[in-house]
Amino acid sequence: MMDMYSIGTSGIRAYQRALSTISINISNAENPNYVRRDLRLNELTTTGISPYFIQQFGFGGVEIGGISRATDPFLEANVRLTGAALYGAETRSRWMKGTETALGDTEHGIGAKLTKLFAIAEELASAPFNAVLRNQFISEIDASVTAINRTANDLANLSSQISGAAEQEVNTFNQALDDLAKTNLALRIAADGSSKQAALLDQRDAALAVLSERMDVTISFADKGVANISYDGQSLVDVGQTNSLSVVNGANGSIGFAANGNPVAAPSRGSLSALTSSAATTVQRRAELDNLATQFAADINAWQAAGETNAGAAGPPILNATGGAAALNMLTRDPADLALATPGGASNGNIINFSALRGATGVEQTWTNIVGAQAIATASAQSENAAAKAQYEAAREARDNLSSVDLDREAADLLRYQEAYNASARVIQVARENIQSILALF
Repeated sequence: MMDMYSIGTSGIRAYQRALSTISINISNAENPNYVRRDLRLNELTTTGISPYFIQQFGFGGVEIGGISRATDPFLEANVRLTGAALYGAETRSRWMKGTETALGDTEHGIGAKLTKLFAIAEELASAPFNAVLRNQFISEIDASVTAINRTANDLANLSSQISGAAEQEVNTFNQALDDLAKTNLALRIAADGSSKQAALLDQRDAALAVLSERMDVTISFADKGVANISYDGQSLVDVGQTNSLSVVNGANGSIGFAANGNPVAAPSRGSLSALTSSAATTVQRRAELDNLATQFAADINAWQAAGETNAGAAGPPILNATGGAAALNMLTRDPADLALATPGGASNGNIINFSALRGATGVEQTWTNIVGAQAIATASAQSENAAAKAQYEAAREARDNLSSVDLDREAADLLRYQEAYNASARVIQVARENIQSILALF
């Protein structure tokens, strides 16, 4: 009878714990960082020695073997890898689109203003003494300068925004390092198979996902599920200690990184890699715009120097590009300073030559090359984003098929363990009834 009590009691304890585990699974069905739990149940055997010194084994009920997480390290690693690719692609696509927007190739952009400038020059060539056209020509040069200034400032602001985004990502990265270090310490003392250990492993995996999404760190696992992190030979998390990451801003708008004050190589994956490459692209566009401003000023001033004003004087410089595109400015806005005539020749001889500045190496084509290169970079980033999203969704689906909570399955297990619980209670009841029947004999 006592064996029946022991068997029934062990069953009640085990199935009560199993029902509690199922309820926890159901309550976390929408938690993306939760991994489904299973309660391991083992057969409880008892041993004894008979009077004849023969060892005997008997069934003693159910034994709780601990809580296991439905996880696969290879699937988890694949989700981290594809998640890093997706997060990096999304970041790169967003900033490439931002650079394209900053270039502002619209009706108010540099390209439109240059086109209008050359159109006015053609009208002025047919009426070089028309005061209205002269003023409009000066005005269009000024409008082109303003467009170049505005684009340069927009690109400079974009560089600052990319740097600020890198600072935010690094702060998130460092917070995840601290969280992982604390989780590692807690994992060292957590009992194997306990609910606390399972919750800590969920926290560890969430921190690893945050870190992997930002850069291609090296992850190594030790006893008790402890995760150590390193990058480019620098230890970032080890035995509860962390070495934080920091952003190194270049004077030209480029960004780099340092671990514990020591410079490290640029990441090859994740959002910090995307921010590094986006910053480099913006730096390149700013340099190209500076060259365009220099070319524009040189072309206008060279054209001016080749002609003479109505007063017979040599054409003075109109533009100054010292300091780059942001500092491009006009030296004169006086229509009388326009050198539309050729020295000792026709009054419109020089303005007719203005259209020669539109050649294959002219400023208009230079601008078209800049915009075209950025359009290709943006389209490439968007295509990469679409491909990375498909790969991540496939990896996530494979992982979730194993690790996520399926309410149908939980409902079936709930019914199964309820029946098992009731059966264990019935075993105790039968044992009690048998004892009472035996006691009633006396």
